[in-house]
Amino acid sequence: MNLTGMNFGGFYSQVKDDVFEDAHLDAFITEKDIRQVKEWGFNSVRLPVDSFFFETAPFKYDEERLKRMDRTIRDCAKNALTVVLDLHKAPGHSFAFKEREKNDIWKKDSENRRRFLDIWDMLSKRYKNEENLIYEILNEPVAQDPEDWNSLAEDAIAAIRANDGKTAVIVESNLWGMCAQFKNLKKFDDNNIIYSFHFYEPILITHQFAPWVSFVIYDIYKQAVDYPGRPANIAEAYEKVKEKDNRFSELLKGQDKHWDINELEKAIAPVLEFKEKYNVPVYCGEFGCVVLAAPETRKRWTSDLISLFKKHSISFSYWSYKNMDFGIVDYTQQYKENPNYPPDRLDRNILQALQDGIF
Repeated sequence: MNLTGMNFGGFYSQVKDDVFEDAHLDAFITEKDIRQVKEWGFNSVRLPVDSFFFETAPFKYDEERLKRMDRTIRDCAKNALTVVLDLHKAPGHSFAFKEREKNDIWKKDSENRRRFLDIWDMLSKRYKNEENLIYEILNEPVAQDPEDWNSLAEDAIAAIRANDGKTAVIVESNLWGMCAQFKNLKKFDDNNIIYSFHFYEPILITHQFAPWVSFVIYDIYKQAVDYPGRPANIAEAYEKVKEKDNRFSELLKGQDKHWDINELEKAIAPVLEFKEKYNVPVYCGEFGCVVLAAPETRKRWTSDLISLFKKHSISFSYWSYKNMDFGIVDYTQQYKENPNYPPDRLDRNILQALQDGIF
């Protein structure tokens, strides 16, 4: 099945101060939004969920919060939308700056690893009879050793398969879903695995001025970069980022070039090689160009990438439907004066680009 859709980021995940208020949960995503996604022509949504949304204490779960998830999944089913249930932040694991320094999920004997596996045992028991669901075991793993991620993924698949033998499982590549990490990703002994990546290359274009990335946090690189185009002064920026955030500096490697559709295709090549070698489905679970970029840059980058997904039969989910600095819809008018959002707060350029990629 080819998945085309978008993320419901900022709903059950990544909310302000990690506090899930009822007013937000009642209003941010409703069945009206779900119908809208379907009416736009898409067939899926990716539903990021932080574990602490429903986990009240180690190995204890909030039934009312889980029932909220149930309703979202079933509202999607009513509208013929497949749901990718993405465990976005998990016990002992975060992909975020500073937070990831505390990750201990990779340790075989850690309580957080046991909690992670128990969550998937619980979720797969709960949802094994849902027909419109796919499990995504962990968002943007950041293991120092890729074999640690392969091992954890294998354990999670086993926990799911003990309860549910039919639902597809998504496994993402290491280091924030980098395409280059597909060379280290294991081909699992399970015929119902979808292999996933995230695509934000080149990050100096897609995350220009984004306040949460190292090169902005440390005032290293704050420049507008057009697409197609070539980011300037990358070598100096790379060395400075490496001093401050060594692992994140990996995302700046190989960016000193003129970026166009041909370079985007080269960047995706490791995924295509894996797909061809093993004859497996692949999925881009996140991609987008930040709304702080110029409208033409955001439009051209998205249009080129989508055309490549269509060319190579790559399923996709855009980041994100609403808000989150990339959204098609500016729900809270966070970017009230931003040129990507006209008075109706809808970025029609991005919506049209995504619709052009439906296949």
